[in-house]
Amino acid sequence: MIFKDSRYASGNITKEYNAITKQYPVVVYRNFPIKKVKFYFYVWKESDRVDIVARIHMGYSHLWWKLMDYNPEIGNPFNILPGTVLRIPSA
Repeated sequence: MIFKDSRYASGNITKEYNAITKQYPVVVYRNFPIKKVKFYFYVWKESDRVDIVARIHMGYSHLWWKLMDYNPEIGNPFNILPGTVLRIPSA
């Protein structure tokens, strides 16, 4: 269930076939807002956690999802490989 105040509420809902599970799970593709933001780069280290990186660089750990919005090429925020370069929005 997606609530109307969710950041996924304006996304496109679709079904996609998963060949491994042989099922059609429902998937939501988020519509990312287009805005110009200055950012800097951060190189992910082996001991990093996405919530801690968000707290250090953005002020609050619960903003980890916003950090992922600036890095949509990262599919799993809990499995980021060391050496991955992240974009961190400037305040």
